[in-house]
Amino acid sequence: MISSFSIFFLFALLSILLHRTKWLKPFALIGIVLSSYCTFNNIPIGLVGFFESENIKLFELILEIVLFAIILHEDEDISITQILFIGASSILLLQSNTILSFVISFESLSIISVILVSHIKTKEQAQGAVKMFVAGGIATGILFLGLVFYVMGGGDLLQPITTIANSIEQVGIYIMIIGLFYKLTIVPFHGWAADTYALVRHKHAAILSAVSKTVVALAVFNIFSPFILQNLNFSVPVLVTFAIATMTLGNFMALFSNNLARILSYSSIAHAGYILLGFAAIKSEFAKDGILYISIAYIFMQSAAFLTLDILRKNYNISTLKELSGFSKQNPIVAFFFTVQLLSLAGIPLLAGFLGKAVVFYAGVDAGLWWVVLIALLNSALSVGYYAWIIKSIYFDTLAKEEIIKPIYLPIIAQIILFTGTIYFGIFAKTVFNVQ
Repeated sequence: MISSFSIFFLFALLSILLHRTKWLKPFALIGIVLSSYCTFNNIPIGLVGFFESENIKLFELILEIVLFAIILHEDEDISITQILFIGASSILLLQSNTILSFVISFESLSIISVILVSHIKTKEQAQGAVKMFVAGGIATGILFLGLVFYVMGGGDLLQPITTIANSIEQVGIYIMIIGLFYKLTIVPFHGWAADTYALVRHKHAAILSAVSKTVVALAVFNIFSPFILQNLNFSVPVLVTFAIATMTLGNFMALFSNNLARILSYSSIAHAGYILLGFAAIKSEFAKDGILYISIAYIFMQSAAFLTLDILRKNYNISTLKELSGFSKQNPIVAFFFTVQLLSLAGIPLLAGFLGKAVVFYAGVDAGLWWVVLIALLNSALSVGYYAWIIKSIYFDTLAKEEIIKPIYLPIIAQIILFTGTIYFGIFAKTVFNVQ
């Protein structure tokens, strides 16, 4: 059956034949447009163990828009092919409805993500790739250990996760969740991410920290939320503890960083804490909307931010706050788009990041976790400090250095697409709330 998954997969395979030709990028973009058409018209994967709901359909459309923008920005043939494979794996993971389909899809996405960063040109990129590979191996080992306990307890891999689990099944499920915390960069399983996102190519970090993380977060919520809901007394305190530790450590580490990529890396970890708050607020009817909304907002603004860092590095040789000084005088257009995405990450009203956090925080209050929401609000206020510091460097500091720059076109179009998403979902909340 022709579905969004099959189109992504077919175009990924065929794109290999077009390497080193001018037709590769247009071919990949056409594939994403056709995939979006299938998603919009509810054409299913047609495989056992997969199911598409309206909220997943909406996020798949967002995912395809973001991947379209990333490929517009991309200039390496091998990366374009790998992005198409990542799109195929992401759709499989989002539509997973059984434990077996989830694990297979998750591992496919993880393997392709490792391959993405393995195209190494510098020592720093090698360090980032190795750390990601090691963390991925640990996460896989923990995930499969949990899977063994789950099966030993009588769990059926061909069915959705059981909500009435015996003690052995419960141990297996919690071990699986711990393994998945590595991918979601939850403290204390975050160490690899801070280095990997900062050391690998920024356009690859955009995929790892924005695309992969949001896809995994939504898939984990869809698979494990029934179990969490049935085991609130144990699950909620654990999730709350991890959420507070993650958002607090991420924000404090970002506050004391000078490297732009490392600031955004720690910011990404902090946002994982906000997302986990949505998991802890599972008994609220707004938790599902909160996870969906913050994931949509995050995939737009984080992708745009790291793609901007790629522009800064390749065209202006900028990687630190000091080097960014006065950048608005060099390229006011890129500076404007970067500033808007930073404000959205900070949670400024009328931008998607504000509503994403607001819905998650409201779900937390509705679930009786008002004190956790208060800590999250303080953390969000703390994050304004380092985002404001970057904006200050862009607009109010003396220009650090002059560079003769070649004009850039496709990366700017990519930024316009992502900027539009950040603005649209900052204003039109009904787009998310109207889905089931």
